[in-house]
Amino acid sequence: MLSHPNQSFNGQLKRFDTKRKISCSLFYWLWEKQFARHANISYFHRFRSIDHLNPSLTIPTLTTLLPSKGRLPFFISRKPNQQYVVPSTQDGKLLEKCYHIASEQIHIVKPGTRRYVQFMDPFKHSGHGNILFLVADKKSAKKLKPLKKVFSKVYANIPQKVMWLKDSTQLSPTLWMKLLQNTKVCVYLTSQPFDWATLPLEALFWNVPTLFSENHSAMNELLPQSPLRLSQFLLDQPDFEKLNHFTRKAKEQLEGKGVFHPLNMAEQYANLYRASGTPSGPAPIETGCCN
Repeated sequence: MLSHPNQSFNGQLKRFDTKRKISCSLFYWLWEKQFARHANISYFHRFRSIDHLNPSLTIPTLTTLLPSKGRLPFFISRKPNQQYVVPSTQDGKLLEKCYHIASEQIHIVKPGTRRYVQFMDPFKHSGHGNILFLVADKKSAKKLKPLKKVFSKVYANIPQKVMWLKDSTQLSPTLWMKLLQNTKVCVYLTSQPFDWATLPLEALFWNVPTLFSENHSAMNELLPQSPLRLSQFLLDQPDFEKLNHFTRKAKEQLEGKGVFHPLNMAEQYANLYRASGTPSGPAPIETGCCN
């Protein structure tokens, strides 16, 4: 486990601490190579934005792809020892079409929530609240102004709040729950490739009506043809009662697909480790939705 010294986790893992920030520089790549050699690891699992992959290592590497911090790169490694994890079929097709990654090197893992939601008491909504717009990039920000006008007409006199997702200090479990407690409707504007939809899924887990872009690959695969798609909302413009009904139905669908299962993603990753033949991979889990 390679982590920041302030990060806490539970598990039978050998820990290596570093304050070094991930970058695309030659120096970081050399440091990463040295780490892999000194830590004596034979299989490397990392979480990286697709534009921060760096030159690939020689050991087998499983990379969970995250949204680009800038533009999508022109090239990522196609070497057979490089495996990629994505949150949707559409993201996998993008890797095949644009980067010519072989299908056997691509693995789809169903998104989920952070595990803290399983250990928290359900919060009570304040009864008052904002329409919360979550903005990820300049592309989604262009939609903000006209959307705010529409929401001002549909839900008059409801305050509006805009939060940029780059401000990660507001996304810790405690602050995120407090924010949702005072949210009547959450509007998730991003549609970036490789987005894991953690925040909209957690909002739905807490029964907060959450609208998402029809171009968001993972959310549309989890909730196909949902009335919570932003395009459908703009057509129907439902009242709060209907919106809450749609939210309950969406939560039931997600529960049926195992999205809110406590070990949802852990089981899927464990299966990937075992399939890779990693000698020290986790033992099979006896129960759960992904065996």
